[in-house]
Amino acid sequence: ALPKILSQTAPAFCMGSCSFVVEKSKESTARVVVWREIGVQRSYTMESTLCGCDQGKYKGLQIGTRELEEMGAKFCVGLLRLKRMSSPLEYSLPSSLLDIENELIESSCKVT
Repeated sequence: ALPKILSQTAPAFCMGSCSFVVEKSKESTARVVVWREIGVQRSYTMESTLCGCDQGKYKGLQIGTRELEEMGAKFCVGLLRLKRMSSPLEYSLPSSLLDIENELIESSCKVT
């Protein structure tokens, strides 16, 4: 659910670049070790690039601090949405607050 949320809200996140397969070369990564040894069902690794983007609104641009901050903020909002989806009674705040949060994130993280 988290990758789907991020694909809908974070312009720097690309669902098409995601892989959820446990490949032999990835068996020693934290994501797989946490899943196998500790039993965390949904363990993810989020990767970034030092090069430019090849999709979305950042296509052809270098990734900078502002874009990384935007992704971090969108990730936090995504976690909040995920928590609200899994425990709706605990988080009965109006959903309009998430819209306000998104607007604040977008206005403070605009690429100029």
